[in-house]
Amino acid sequence: MPESTPSMDELFDAVFDRVARHFPLTPVELDPEIARPKSMLKLLDATHFNWQADRFRKLFGMRFRVKLPPLDQLNTILYPQPVYDTPIFLFFALVTKRKLIAHLNVYCPFDDAEYLDRHVAPLVRILQKYPPFDCDDRYPEWMAKYRQPCSIYGMFARDRFDDLQRCAHDYLEHYLSVAKTAEVVTDPERLRHIEAFHARFVDDIRTQDKAQGMIAKMIGKQKARRIFYEITT
Repeated sequence: MPESTPSMDELFDAVFDRVARHFPLTPVELDPEIARPKSMLKLLDATHFNWQADRFRKLFGMRFRVKLPPLDQLNTILYPQPVYDTPIFLFFALVTKRKLIAHLNVYCPFDDAEYLDRHVAPLVRILQKYPPFDCDDRYPEWMAKYRQPCSIYGMFARDRFDDLQRCAHDYLEHYLSVAKTAEVVTDPERLRHIEAFHARFVDDIRTQDKAQGMIAKMIGKQKARRIFYEITT
């Protein structure tokens, strides 16, 4: 197995160190069969993590390295407890020999002006500090409904990695600061809407994300399904 990109390992650790500074993390014990899945010909080195934290239902992390073709990937999803209107936070980065594939976004249960001004507009201002993350890649159809003006998605030159990781940290710091002060939602209709949004997002990750099929080719369909149903969501 080739060495992973050092900055990817450092970035993964730094992301969860930052989370832990705001919300102390408790590791969740996972079935080793899917926490560290094995692949034929030992082409895959993958580790999956779950943590518990105050105000969050689940925090998911993944490190994923493939020998051929050489890929180095991290993925992070932070799921707030659905009694808060805090968005879901997702950060994905995959590095190849020449390219960077990235997805950085907050998944918002509401789209009214007041909500977006609190959760999205500050991230847009952060994004504007960086050179544009423009590319020709289109959001997959199932993801388009979640797109925001602060969203980063697509394939970029590998030299954008430093910009991406700095932007991800800036986004995350704002996100965690707001999450820390969020108040419990008490309005029954608003609570139902949040719960329905979370359920729809989880179902989309489980049934629409093509990564599950890619992983299934290396470790088998059953294990890949278990990862997405038991660990990722």
